[in-house]
Order: sequence, then C-alpha cells, then structure tokens
Amino acid sequence: MRSAAFFTMLMAFNLSASENLSDHEQFCQQDTTVSCANYLQQKLSALPPFSNGWYRVKGFQLDYLFDQHQFQPLQTEAELLLQQQSLPDMLKVQVYFYYAKALFVSGQSEAAKRYSSKAIQMLQEVYSAFGNPLRIIELANLQYSLGEVDQAEQLLHQVQWKYQKSKDALFLFELYSNKALVSHQRDKLDEAAEYRAEALKAALSLGHTNKIIVAMGNLARTKQLLGQLSAAFELYEQSLVYTSGPEYQVQHAIHLVRLTEICLQQQQPVHALTFYRLIDPELLGTSHKQLYQQFGSILLVTATDSF
Repeated sequence: MRSAAFFTMLMAFNLSASENLSDHEQFCQQDTTVSCANYLQQKLSALPPFSNGWYRVKGFQLDYLFDQHQFQPLQTEAELLLQQQSLPDMLKVQVYFYYAKALFVSGQSEAAKRYSSKAIQMLQEVYSAFGNPLRIIELANLQYSLGEVDQAEQLLHQVQWKYQKSKDALFLFELYSNKALVSHQRDKLDEAAEYRAEALKAALSLGHTNKIIVAMGNLARTKQLLGQLSAAFELYEQSLVYTSGPEYQVQHAIHLVRLTEICLQQQQPVHALTFYRLIDPELLGTSHKQLYQQFGSILLVTATDSF
C-alpha cells in the first residue's frame, strides 16, 4: 500500500472491538492505589534504564499517553526514544506509529507521513524475521491496530495455515482472538462469535484466569450484539467467578454493567437491580459509567416500588 493511503488509515486509527482492558490498563491494575500514570513512572524509576523490563514498561507508558490523547508528552517521549540506537524492533515500530500520530496532531503532516512510512516499511521487513508464531500474531495485531485490516487478516491466514497442526493452547487463543477482531471490524458478528468460542476453549485449556476473562467477556459481548441474550447472560454470569479477585475488579464491574443491561433488554428490571446494586461506579471508565447512570435512572422506579 502506498504511504499516503496508509497514512490516511493510520490517522483513522480504530480501537479494538473488544471492551476488555488494554495491556497498559491491565498492567496498571496491579496497584489501584495510585493513578496509572504514577504507577508507570514508579515502575520505570525502579528499573535500569534501557533494560528489557524498562522498555516493556515504556511501551505501556506510550500506550497510556496515546489512549489519554496526551499527544505533546507522547511526542516528547517518542523523540527521546528515537535517540536510542538499540530499540527493540516491536517498540521501534510502536514509537514510529505514535510519533507519526503526535506529529499529525501538532500540524506536522509531512513529518508524520515519513514516520508512518517507516512504521509500515519496518513491519514488512520483520515479517520474515520472526519464526515464532506468537510473534507473527503480535505483528498481525499491530497491523490491525494501524488500520491495515486486510494485511492483518492475510498474515493471520498464513500463520494458521503454516501451524495448522499446532495444539498449543496459547497459540490458538491468540490466533482466534485476533481473527475475531478482524471479523468484528467487518461486522461479521456470527463469524466473530465462532472465533471467540474457539478462543474461549483455548483459554479454558490454558487455565489462565485473565485470558478466560478476556475470552468469556468478548464472546458474551458478541452474543449480546447478535441478540442472543440468554447465551450472553450465561457467559457474563459465569465470568463473575473469575473476575471476583481484587486484581480483576474493573472487569468485574464492567461485566456487572452488561448483566444489568441484558436484564433490562429482557424486560426484567427487578433482576437487573440485583446486579446494578453490586456495581462500584468508581471503577468504571467514561462509557460504562454513562451506561451505569442511564440504568440508574431507569431502575429508580423499580427500587422505589420494591419498598
């Protein structure tokens, strides 16, 4: 794809169809007593600068700044990182991408085009360098995030064909989760649900709590969007067993919001109220808090009538 076309897609960056927490949000949930920004800075200060661990946290910090639309600090951080001669490949692509976005926002469109071109060129170069299927899926996910949905789908198809005999549960979880993202992006919800069901099977096989929560929540939300409310309700309700730990309290609150919503969709306000009363609104982000407040107005009558 020509750089101009890629640049247009880059600037129209689309967030994941999943409503699960992003990587930096999950990382920050390890300590909810401080803000995510402060927690990231604390972790960076405790690590040797430019070590592997430091680069990993720095990547989360870039994600956080982008997510919060803090483009000037993002540009500053990117410029500092670009002075380093030995950035890990994946971080370098990430830096190019975010730097291009920050430059565009600040009105430096020509420079932004150059760095977006660097990002896509580097992605193309590293395809053949990674033999690990998980790294290839990681690249496909990055391409999806950059708006290169066709190329992400092609890469996922290639890795699925190449490792078609693999029974590695982690590989299957990542493969089907990412294939579902592409299908969801194209409004092929039935197809997305099939992939999410496969991802859930793999997550349960792994026994990894966070991945089970991610897979179960994604499948439940897709089922809800398809109008399969009973199936969605059952999945969300089952997920509460896994989200009950303190490290998953944000996801727990989100799933309670969805359970409340489904009960209201099924014309069951009394049942909805039982879930609504369990929600801690302080744990919710903007969009879910708006839903919480909306449901509160609806359920106020139900609560009054119950006395």
